[in-house]
Amino acid sequence: MKYLVDHEKKSIHRTTYANDKCRFNDTHVDKREFTIDLTYIERLKIEGNYEECEFCNILAAKPQGI
Repeated sequence: MKYLVDHEKKSIHRTTYANDKCRFNDTHVDKREFTIDLTYIERLKIEGNYEECEFCNILAAKPQGI
């Protein structure tokens, strides 16, 4: 899984399901990062108080049309 980390809003997006509702486009590219490192993602959530995006993570759990 590939993730987009928005360091400005402290949010984590799943790139496969990220869309306009996620609003990561409002964040400057210097404050965005791509990663596939799940350990890093978990550390951001625990130590950095990052949260998974409510829009693209819901779609990851149950994609539209299913």
